[in-house]
Amino acid sequence: MILFFQLFFAALIGVFVGSFFYYVFKFTGPWGSFWSFILVLIMAGLAASVWLEPFGPMVYNLAWAPVLFVILLFALFLAAATPRRYRTRNPAREDLSDVSSEDVPGLAVSAIFWVFLAGLMLATLIGIFR
Repeated sequence: MILFFQLFFAALIGVFVGSFFYYVFKFTGPWGSFWSFILVLIMAGLAASVWLEPFGPMVYNLAWAPVLFVILLFALFLAAATPRRYRTRNPAREDLSDVSSEDVPGLAVSAIFWVFLAGLMLATLIGIFR
């Protein structure tokens, strides 16, 4: 039962921190999506809740400090990796003929996202069943 509350608490902190970064600072991570940003933070919090030794203040017999620290660390790293969006002064002058049919950097970032998410999920599952 404690494991369920640990995981729920980690997910709750991940949603709160991710929403704060998204709505206050306008950071979504390198993937440009609110949900992928939240999902990575939740998975990092879940992995932290099962792997890190509890320390700091306890709330209902749950240590919230290590989970909050890891989620904030991941949020800061993802916020730093968020690409800047530059606005052009004259959007009508943009040359659309340079758009290629293959978006290689986009595919690479997408592949990295899924590999990273699978690694976090694997770390969480190994931590739960160890």
